[in-house]
Amino acid sequence: MSVRRSSEKTYIFKYDVSGGDKATGTVTLGSLPSNFVITQAWIHVLTTFTSATDAATIALGYTGATDAFDAAIAISNASNPWDAGAPRTSDVAADGAVGNFVTTAAGDDVLATVAVETLTAGKLLLVIKGYVAF
Repeated sequence: MSVRRSSEKTYIFKYDVSGGDKATGTVTLGSLPSNFVITQAWIHVLTTFTSATDAATIALGYTGATDAFDAAIAISNASNPWDAGAPRTSDVAADGAVGNFVTTAAGDDVLATVAVETLTAGKLLLVIKGYVAF
């Protein structure tokens, strides 16, 4: 029997419109290691997102599941998901329940996908916790 120690890791990815990532399309925020087991994820909007008519949508995910952390939703949605405020849980592995864990493939990229309109402002942090499976 083999025992290997694996510690929990936290990755923080930033999406900042003021940094030039404004146009519609997909932006790579970084990558996760191979065989990374996502146990929790949450989103913290630091600066409210805006677009010409607030019709822009934002989705957060990773390679092969581009809306895994947050499905595309308009920044004008009544629930205000893209307004600055307290961190909120994501759509995947949000509650830390074992049955909701997700394992990445070989170095999956973390992605932000913007559609409908170009963003004019906004900044968020996507925080992902988990461990590398061996």
